[in-house]
Formats: sequence, C-alpha cells, structure tokens
Amino acid sequence: MIEFSQFKTASKIIRLGNAVTYYRNQKMEALGLTSAQSETFKVILQNPGITASQLTQKLQRSQSTVAGILSRLESKGLIIKQVDAGDSRKAILMPSEQGLRLQNTLREIALEIQRFITDEMSEEEIAEFDRLLQIALDHMNAVRMGKE
Repeated sequence: MIEFSQFKTASKIIRLGNAVTYYRNQKMEALGLTSAQSETFKVILQNPGITASQLTQKLQRSQSTVAGILSRLESKGLIIKQVDAGDSRKAILMPSEQGLRLQNTLREIALEIQRFITDEMSEEEIAEFDRLLQIALDHMNAVRMGKE
C-alpha cells in the first residue's frame, strides 16, 4: 500500500499551485482577467515583440491554449497583434496602451503573493526555495516536453 508520506512533496506542490491560482484568480477578477491570462500577459509585458510561438515555449503550454488566451487578451484590448514584416505567418505581440496601464497593478499582486508564500522565510531560505523550485520546474517541463 502506498503511504501518503511517499508522495507528500508532490501533493504539497499541487496544493500550493492550486492555492496560488485561486488567490490570483480572486485578485484578477477585478481586472477582468484569469490567472492564466495574467501570466501570459506578464510574459508579453516582459518581452514586447515576442511571437506566439516563442510565447508558447516560454509558458510551456499548448499552441491552442495560448491562441485562446491571446484571443481573449486581444478582445479585452490589452495586447496588439502585428504581422511580422519578415514572415507574414508570424504575429508579433505587443502590450497596448491600456495593457501598459495594468503593469504596476500586476506587479503589486505578484509581489503580494510572493510575500504570502515566503512570509516566514529568511533571505537565504527564499533564495534556496527559489533555486529548488526552478530545478523541479525545469525537470517537470523537460518531462512534459518529452525530453526525459
């Protein structure tokens, strides 16, 4: 019989992800966004001119999922899709003026969530937590992309 203690780390990570997504959805509702939309938009804000293909890779999501999110962000007026001058099959993604106005609010929400997660951790613990999370995320993304 498999004991809970044998998969407690994975269970805690899943519960943490669910809690963060729930809280983030609550905060994003006032902005008319979902957690997934805000994460996608954040990547576009950080990488203006990114293509949909590059965005799909960065987010580690399917092309159809990203296309749906981009469609919703565009209909909300937060992003602008421009045809790539070098390749008309590619769309260049840029934040709109309306989208740029949300940047500080999204940053504040992200910092608030991070403070909640790391509230009782020292600076060294936060750095180690971040390092370990990145290792786990890199490994899971490799598995998901069929590289393991």
